[in-house]
Amino acid sequence: MTLFSAVFGRMGQAVVLLFVMSLIGFVGIHAVGNPVFNIVNVETATVEDIQRATIALGLDQPIWRQYLVFAEDLLSGNFGISYVYHLPAFSLVMEKLPATLELAVVAMLLAATLGVLIGLVAGRQPGTRLDRTILRASVFALSIPSFWLSMMLILGGAILAGRFPSGGRGATARLFGSDWSVLTVDGLRHLVLPALALAIPNIALIARLTRAGTIEVEGLDFIRFCRAKGLSPHRILLRHTLPNISVPIVTIIGLQFGGMLAFAVVVETIFAWPGIGKLLIDSIQLLDRPVVMATLTFVSVAFVTLNALVDLFQAVLDPRVRLPRKG
Repeated sequence: MTLFSAVFGRMGQAVVLLFVMSLIGFVGIHAVGNPVFNIVNVETATVEDIQRATIALGLDQPIWRQYLVFAEDLLSGNFGISYVYHLPAFSLVMEKLPATLELAVVAMLLAATLGVLIGLVAGRQPGTRLDRTILRASVFALSIPSFWLSMMLILGGAILAGRFPSGGRGATARLFGSDWSVLTVDGLRHLVLPALALAIPNIALIARLTRAGTIEVEGLDFIRFCRAKGLSPHRILLRHTLPNISVPIVTIIGLQFGGMLAFAVVVETIFAWPGIGKLLIDSIQLLDRPVVMATLTFVSVAFVTLNALVDLFQAVLDPRVRLPRKG
């Protein structure tokens, strides 16, 4: 298999995935209600008013024709105008993107740093009380529903301790044309609880993966040889253990980061974080179909792109996964 054919195959898979996603999302959002009744005043509108609004939105056409119109507009980069905000749907998504991106990046930095450190500590002391405690805590963290974890963080950090706000984004500072909470003290205080809600399950997942990899690698012959040569544990860890367990860790970090962008809906809704997830929920409730489809399409493209980048990083970090050359 050549590099060109592999890239072409991945692109083909991405196109099929995006097509299936758009079809499912389009049919799903058209099955939950009629947005006309959220646009016109039902109490004063006449039958003619409702009919005119339906025709103006193109909702009088069969669903297959509506999908073809949507697909044609999508290829030209046009997601339509929001029924509620009367603005281009994609611009609304891009306006909310910095908030979601900021939350996901901070949460993943916490998850990656703490998860790797905790996993290394447990993996280098297998079978000890500390190792068993970390394993039990990780199972508990992975089993907690995100909505319950978010509410417990609000209860502990905002209500009982009173140290962190329970919702909102707080004060922001403008950089590169966008508002960022990490640039202000108040914004950082608002960021702590939602970032922890996203990070804690991922800390547990990365810690378990790191622990398993560390135990496996440090039991191999070449690590015993390094110890026999008199290399320090610190040097063995940095030069031999970490490089050999980096591929699965990088893979799971990339995939989980894509999941944060796509599935931070619950956390953003509970903490009233004005990101893409909250925009999606609000748009579904208001039956704002252009915004829903713009959000789903962006999230799908981002997820597929991150998967492709993870594959590239795997090839860079581990020569064994690179494609063989002919001859």
